[in-house]
Formats: sequence, structure tokens, C-alpha cells
Amino acid sequence: MQNEQSESIIQSINQDINMIDVVEDFSLPWQSSNYQEAFRIWRRKKKNPYGFQFTKNMSESEFSESHSISAQSPSQVEQDVLRRIGSLAGYALVFYLVIENVFDKIAVLIMHMLQLEIEIVFFGESRLYGDENLIFWLSFLTNFLKYLIPACMMQFAMKLPLCVSVPTRIRKSSQLIGGIALAMLLSIGLGMLGVSRSAELEKYRLISESVVSEDRRMIVYILATIFILPLVSEFLLHGCLFQALRQFGDMFAITANVVIAIALTHNIWDAFRIGLVNLTISYYLIRTGSFWSAVLIRIVHEIYMFALFCMETYEVLYSVEWWLMLLVPCVLGGVVWVSLLRSHKKAGVGTAPENRTYLNLQEKLTAFLTTVPMVGFLICCVLLMVVTTMLI
Repeated sequence: MQNEQSESIIQSINQDINMIDVVEDFSLPWQSSNYQEAFRIWRRKKKNPYGFQFTKNMSESEFSESHSISAQSPSQVEQDVLRRIGSLAGYALVFYLVIENVFDKIAVLIMHMLQLEIEIVFFGESRLYGDENLIFWLSFLTNFLKYLIPACMMQFAMKLPLCVSVPTRIRKSSQLIGGIALAMLLSIGLGMLGVSRSAELEKYRLISESVVSEDRRMIVYILATIFILPLVSEFLLHGCLFQALRQFGDMFAITANVVIAIALTHNIWDAFRIGLVNLTISYYLIRTGSFWSAVLIRIVHEIYMFALFCMETYEVLYSVEWWLMLLVPCVLGGVVWVSLLRSHKKAGVGTAPENRTYLNLQEKLTAFLTTVPMVGFLICCVLLMVVTTMLI
């Protein structure tokens, strides 16, 4: 009699909460079958605190003799997993801030003890002085490590398969073309409005201050900054963390990614542009199914921002020829983007259905962004944004 009552209670509760098999019913039609299978295997691991795996298995709901529920509800399980991922991301991103603001100062102190010609002076904002070769590569190394170390921390902790963290196969190349075209439009349209106040371009301002630097050294530095930094920055923004968040729905993953990307800018003049660029990258990464799409779109954006910086800094580049070099590809890209949108609309290429979970978007963002480490990271970013905006 008691067993029958317990079974009836289980059945009624399962009907009330509309159980979802969040692992087996999870589908990403624009990703390869290898990606989806590896993702499911990772989520099914019993000792995986970062995988949301509440399924239709009736044994997951346990009842005491008084028929009261002793196990967590699916929504509570989802919230707990989001909080664990949010805590991990928060700690990793705090390391980003530490490296960004402390690493170069410690490195200068060590090099100064080794009697190398480099100093750091504070006049509202820190500046490096001394050997230009050391200045260039210390700046590059700081920017490189602040992306790479937090990304590796999350990858090591979550143990997400590399084929999921960094999916390589581009399944829809026409979508990539559209993403590149849109990135050009956003870069030229929004970049030219705020390039003079952009804190993001500090890495290029070293060049304008190094008037006696060798051309070869500057070219190597520029190429490394334009082509290597986007790779590691996308590994942080659209690698392990972004892919792990997709188990709660692509809309949530995109929204959380944009919030983090805006926070990392530390500058109100960069925030709107960076937010839109990351929204574009996230969307086309999903549509193409490949991490390399994110890297290529980021590189295109960096090329345009560097060109705008040069035009802003060196008056000799303010010429019709330079504007044509920027605007002609941009206009052609805009035409390609519009034509691709129309062709996809005629072909009936729509959006994939959103994978259902138990929490709505607001509840997911609240669980992810309100952990202590993430709140600490966001508060620091807001303070840095205020200070940086005042100094520019």
C-alpha cells in the first residue's frame, strides 16, 4: 500500500514538473555528431559538478517514509550547476584582472633588479619606459597571459573534451562569410566613433610612442597582436566556458558571454561596440559550428580597429586612399551580408529550436552572475571602467 502511494506521488510530481531529459533531448543541429556525442558523454559523468544531467530517471527522486521529497528538484539542480560554473568563471576572471593590472609591474621590478633598461611610471595611468623591445614584448606577454591562463584554468577544472571546447569543423561556410561581412560593418561604423577614446587600443599606442623603433620589430609586434591575441582571447570568451554554458541554451550562453565581454573592456566607449561584436561572434560561431569562425571574425575586427587607430594617430594616413581601402571592402561586405540574408530567408534557413531547461533566462543569469567570485569580478570591472573612462 505504501509503495503504491509512493509511486502515485512520484508520477504526479513528474507530471507537475514536466520532466525533461536535458541530456538525451539536447540537440545542436549545427554541430557535428562527434561534438554532440562527446558533449553528452561529458555531461553523463557521475563526478562532473559542471554538467547538468537531471534526466527522466525515476531513481533520481527519492522519498522518505513520510512521503516527503528528500532529493533536489530539477530546477534546483540546474541552479546549483550554474552557480558552480559561475564561481569557477568568477575565480578565473579575477585572475584575468590580476594579470592585467599586476603582472607587468612585477615583471618590470624583476627586470629592473636584473639591470635591464625598463621602468614603469604612474601618471594617472601606468606607462612603460626604456628598451622598446622589452616594452613591446612585455605588453604582448601581459595581454597574452591574461587571456590564456584563465581559459586554461576553466578548461582544466571542467575537463571538457577539446572537440567540444574548440570545435574545428566549419559546417556552413556561407554563414562565416556573412559573419565577417557584419564584423566589417560594425568595426567601421562603431569603431570610427570611439577609436580616439578606446582603452582597448592601448596595445597599439606603444607604436606611436616608439618613433625610433625598428620597422621589423614593429611589424612583428603588430602581426602578433592582430593574429595571435584574437586566438587566445576567443579561447577565453568562446572556448570552454561558452560551450559549457550552451547546455543551458544558446540564448543564455550568448547573453552571459556578452555580459563578460563588456565587463572585460573596462571602458564605456568600448562597451557598446565590444558587446555587438561579441554578439555577432557568438551567433556565427553557433551557425557555423566552428571555433575558428570566432577567431577569424575577431581578426577581421582587429584589422579594422588597427587601421582606424593608424588613421587617427598618423595624420599622413588621413587620405582618400586609406578611406577607400577601408570602405570598399566594408561596402562589399555589407552587400554580401544582405544578399546572404535574403538567400537564407528564401531557402527557409531559420534558427534552431532552443533547448528547454527548467529555469528561464533571468533565473539562469541570476544564478550564474550572483556567485561571490563573479560579483567580485563584476564590481572590480565597474570600478576599473569608471577610472579608465575618467582618465581617457
